[in-house]
Amino acid sequence: MGRIGGLLLTVPVFSSVLLPARIKIILLFVLSCVCAFMVPKELSFLNFNGLFLAYIMQEVLFGLLMGFVLQLVFQVFVLGGQIIAMQAGLSFAVMVDPASRASVPLVSQFYSMMMTLIFLALNGHLTVFETLLDSFRVMPIGQLSVTQAMVWNVILFSGWMFKQALLISIPALLSLLIVSLAFGIMSRAAPQLNIFSLGFPITLIMGIVVIKVGLSSVAAQMADLIKEGMRFMIGMLP
Repeated sequence: MGRIGGLLLTVPVFSSVLLPARIKIILLFVLSCVCAFMVPKELSFLNFNGLFLAYIMQEVLFGLLMGFVLQLVFQVFVLGGQIIAMQAGLSFAVMVDPASRASVPLVSQFYSMMMTLIFLALNGHLTVFETLLDSFRVMPIGQLSVTQAMVWNVILFSGWMFKQALLISIPALLSLLIVSLAFGIMSRAAPQLNIFSLGFPITLIMGIVVIKVGLSSVAAQMADLIKEGMRFMIGMLP
């Protein structure tokens, strides 16, 4: 149960606090029963000693890493939404994300909901379960080894998250930067105009328009990044 429990603690959708604990326990029990057929009948380390605890910790850590990879993909758009909201004047519109109970801008919450729907539409949850079953086939209990290279690759993958978040937000940032430059030129050409009273609502409207126009490309990027995250997760298996 260690590997499965670690996965369910971090993988998107199933780690959400919106999913009742009873459902999580049932899912953990069902997956454990399915994976039990892939476990060798005789295990030499089942004595309750330090070696047994070390194996349990490795199982939990590997499950946490598998789910953490996909969680990073979801956080790409949460971070990108925060950058866009800050530039568009929407950073004050903050709400509590029911999935993580963290305060995030509305743009990030909207992107998070889109990511969840696309993840389920791409059968990402089934891919996660399939990869979990394959991990027991490739690395049975007692033969799993969480190496330093594996942990380092996940750390490098987390750095990739920040780069992708910036790339996603660049079109909106450039569009809103042009609006800010236009207001700067107007303030120099017509100082009598109250640019501050006009700038905020226009920037807010332009931010909403930019988000609306970019929805189709953002949805395609979400699908590509989810597939990339799942490929990385599958690549963790030898």
